[in-house]
Amino acid sequence: LGMSQEKKAEASLASLRGMMQLQARVRRNGQVAQVAADDLVPGDVVLFEAGDLVPADGRLVEAATLEIEEAALTGESAPTLKDVAAIDKAEVALGDQHNMAFMNTTVTRGRGAMIVTATGMQTQMGAIAGMMQAVKEEKTPLQKQLDQLTIIMAILAGVAFLVMSGIGLLRGQPFSLLLITGVSMAVAAIPTGLPAVVTTVLAMGTTQLAKANAIVKRLTSVETLGSTSAICSDKTGTLTLNQMTVRELVVV
Repeated sequence: LGMSQEKKAEASLASLRGMMQLQARVRRNGQVAQVAADDLVPGDVVLFEAGDLVPADGRLVEAATLEIEEAALTGESAPTLKDVAAIDKAEVALGDQHNMAFMNTTVTRGRGAMIVTATGMQTQMGAIAGMMQAVKEEKTPLQKQLDQLTIIMAILAGVAFLVMSGIGLLRGQPFSLLLITGVSMAVAAIPTGLPAVVTTVLAMGTTQLAKANAIVKRLTSVETLGSTSAICSDKTGTLTLNQMTVRELVVV
């Protein structure tokens, strides 16, 4: 059941990724063509304008009143003014690299062109994704509690087996009979139905979230999400839309 729910989530995410396939306008052999961002290579000349997502990292060669919103990288929600002037410093912070455009940032004003310098995991955004993948996955509170319960029950079953075996040997019972009885008791003590019950409950939570248009990639995340009382985010809108929204209309 758990594998089925996670496969459905993966399929939904894959479908969303397919719908959000990023396209880029490139200038090759003097002609402008539309290609998938995945097909870009270093050295390509990419053109973009207001409303476009930058498909790769690159050095700007054209900039006409160009402004790019780089909140995901720099933490600044205000768009950054870009130009093609060279920077004579060896090390410059991302927010100060005015002659560079970075993957997955948004062009908010003007138009420009850049020479691709990095794609995929070699980009600044790719480096961040790599750091996230390198983070060791921790167990959820529910998983930790189940592990503790399993250890406690195993210890109790072991102690009970030793006590029962000692009493049985003192009474002259054969060890083979005591061993069979001990194994039977250990099997009976293990809650074999508990994993199925937990998975079913988590799957029910996933179904409820799906009705609210939320896709859960990992089934075990449902329990952690249910225990969350507050979510903190910064001004860049990492967990929000970073857009002004009309809440009320007043006629004057």
